[in-house]
Amino acid sequence: GRAFLALMAAAWVAVALAGWVAVGVGAVATERPVIGVFAQPKTSDYCGNSTSCQYIAASYIKFVESHGGRAVPIDYYATDDEVEALFGSVNGMLIPGGGSAVSSGAYKAYALAKEANDAGETFPILGICMGFEWLLQLAGGALDTGFDSENVSLPLNMTEAAATSRFFSGLDSSLYELLQSPESTAFNNHMAGITPEHFDGYTDLADTFTVLSTSADRNGVEFVSTMEAKDYPFYGTQWHPEKNVWELGETATGLPYENIPHTADAIDITLYISKFFMAQARESTHSFADPAKEQSSIMWQFPVYFTGPEFVQSYITGDFGLYL
Repeated sequence: GRAFLALMAAAWVAVALAGWVAVGVGAVATERPVIGVFAQPKTSDYCGNSTSCQYIAASYIKFVESHGGRAVPIDYYATDDEVEALFGSVNGMLIPGGGSAVSSGAYKAYALAKEANDAGETFPILGICMGFEWLLQLAGGALDTGFDSENVSLPLNMTEAAATSRFFSGLDSSLYELLQSPESTAFNNHMAGITPEHFDGYTDLADTFTVLSTSADRNGVEFVSTMEAKDYPFYGTQWHPEKNVWELGETATGLPYENIPHTADAIDITLYISKFFMAQARESTHSFADPAKEQSSIMWQFPVYFTGPEFVQSYITGDFGLYL
């Protein structure tokens, strides 16, 4: 009886540890991680006469908050010095979807993140859609265009590396299979991207990132859809996990504005990715030195508006850079 109980206890410990490692949790440094989220230029009446009007879709902020994180904006026009000043205060970076060119501050932030991880810190980056494309370029690649992959969910064709990847290792097997099925929960909304052949042709890019999945657009043209860095906690999805939960925009007739999957399984996949990313951010030792600066920087301080149907809500202001 005792031997059996001891064996069962050991088995449960092994399972627990396997799950712990799979989600990407090491030594927890903070239970209140702060994520820097890049803003993008926007023309909006909400900004008045501001010449630096920018927005962040609220779904990305909710993605961070869904697993205990807080978000601060990274001004699209931030200088290298401003990015460096903010970098030591945040525990990770999220580059959202959109349609903007890579900001100069993103090059600085990417370099600082590599330096921090090389020095033994943990500092994660997640790029979604445009953010994925930024990571491709930051790592030395260039974009292909002309993909017919707007407003469509596409299966992930997993590579051999996916099964042992950090990114997918903690995902429930049924959800892992679902991502590969014709009823895919991976929503795409892009025309740019990169083919697997071109990905492999950029030496620096291929040396930095491992392809975890590809997908095929409506014309059967293949593109890289998920990747993770070999030596850094950097991850990219060409697809949109955040939309499954928070983008519920409707047309005037009450129909869904986009064909985004909102099933319970699709939502579970979203929340897994949020949990995975935030678990790594909890390992970061960065923090704001001044609580007042921290409190004035959190997204809660900035105005949020109904901007449906494309984005249900957006933070819009000309003042994202004021706190830097």
